[in-house]
Amino acid sequence: MTRDPRRSTQHGAPRRPRDILATAGLVVVLAATSALVVGAIVNGANQPVLPIDAAQVPSGASASLDPAASGGPAASASIDPSSTPAADEVAWVPVVGFWSTATTIAPAALAATLQDTDDAYDVVIVPAGDREAIAAALDIEIAASVKSGTPGQVREAVRKGAFGLLRASDVAPDVRALGIGKAQLFGAARLKTLAAWPLRGVVDDPGAWDQGRTWTLVAGGDILLDRGVAVQVTEEGKGVDFPYDGGTAEIVKEVCCSQFNQKTPVTKRTGEAGAVRALLTSADLALANLESPVDDKWRFHLRGTVFSGDPRLLDGVKNAGIDFVSLANNHIRDSGADGVLDTVKALDARGIAHSGAGDGFAEARRPAIFETHGVTVAIFGCDAIAASYWTSGDAIGSRRCDTKTLVPDIKAARKTADVVVVYPHWGVEYRATPASSQRKLAAAWAKAGAALVIGNHAHWAAGMEAIDGTLVWYALGNFVFDQTWSTRTMEGLLVEMTFEGPTLRQVRLRPHVILDQAQPNFLDPAGDGAAVLKQVRAASKGLLPY
Repeated sequence: MTRDPRRSTQHGAPRRPRDILATAGLVVVLAATSALVVGAIVNGANQPVLPIDAAQVPSGASASLDPAASGGPAASASIDPSSTPAADEVAWVPVVGFWSTATTIAPAALAATLQDTDDAYDVVIVPAGDREAIAAALDIEIAASVKSGTPGQVREAVRKGAFGLLRASDVAPDVRALGIGKAQLFGAARLKTLAAWPLRGVVDDPGAWDQGRTWTLVAGGDILLDRGVAVQVTEEGKGVDFPYDGGTAEIVKEVCCSQFNQKTPVTKRTGEAGAVRALLTSADLALANLESPVDDKWRFHLRGTVFSGDPRLLDGVKNAGIDFVSLANNHIRDSGADGVLDTVKALDARGIAHSGAGDGFAEARRPAIFETHGVTVAIFGCDAIAASYWTSGDAIGSRRCDTKTLVPDIKAARKTADVVVVYPHWGVEYRATPASSQRKLAAAWAKAGAALVIGNHAHWAAGMEAIDGTLVWYALGNFVFDQTWSTRTMEGLLVEMTFEGPTLRQVRLRPHVILDQAQPNFLDPAGDGAAVLKQVRAASKGLLPY
């Protein structure tokens, strides 16, 4: 069922030294000291790779839900992925517009598109200097109607609806890179080397591309460990892993009305159980916002907007492969100062990195530091909502979103980190368009050197913005949450990003819907998920050049 985005005006409902942990090539620093050292664990030995001084960093084209799904008929004999790539070979990647829901193209369809025997696209464009090499690689003659252009001209044409080819090194987030058949160069299901990529060829100037330096970051929205989520996990006996075991689902229809006079969806599971967990665990970094504290003396709340959770529910977060949670939000002190400290203790015990709240401002401002594939990533959390929870001096609480302290902290982090991420809690609940105050903060952080700004608090999937190379998500919506009183509060996004070294190359928006008060399940972006993407796109009007 495909729906138009819904509108709503409802605002009444919910709203000590640590260890160095190395997992699957990922180094996480969870330090509470004034001078930090990131260590890579290589052959059992700690190898210092990144000293961080407190003076620099403050202490503290067929659509498919299966990323491996085939795009159609088997590859023709002219596309041979079996040979080892030569040093002067390049990989060419099919590209379409950013908002396309396609994920792959069949080899036969690719050849037909370039031969102009397939009318799926009015305009087809390839890199001018690579035209002959592409034709040779496919053993075809490219039609005269196929245009040629610079990489920038290819991307510009693709943003306007064309189909193009680009070298992997020219792929950027403003276009959607497609797989060829079952092979993907980007995303969690990507090839680890170019040897199995079907479209390669020898050129005079191959440029630089290292498939071995690609890595993925998956970001999610708000996680609640109280109310309906706790009911499903404990009272219903489904266990701590249940919220992260979702697969795919569809919205059969919408019915009227909830207690807040909102339409709600009737949903149906469609299979692929475990698909959400698979994406999170296969990502090199997985991030989310922890919307509720956990407390050793936790108290269950059936309703209301004061939260506390059983620390044991964090086992589900850990098991799901989530590496980092932001603690900076308008609920982190719902269990008082002890709740903040208990949350930090429980996360540290499970090796889950965090930022944005703690025992005093120095701890709350400290970024979480990761290293993956030779790239150092620093993540800051901050809150712009609950002023009464903000820390200063030695007070226990959350870090305020500002420019006075966060801009210099970003600049300091950039001296040693390749990628800086800010995870703010901000904006207006149940609104997809950003406020001017959010945009001003994002612009300042981008100018200071933040590569990504990934916000939350709206409980809706909200708009995006591109600011001089920095990508901003104003909100990803609910991830594990029990706001089942409207369709939009049951929907959200996981954002799957692919980097090559420190450079962001691809972004894929993965819409989902929450079932059983707690469990996100992927929606088909070409079906029911289209409404979520349409909502994000409409809220991004004037903020994205694509």
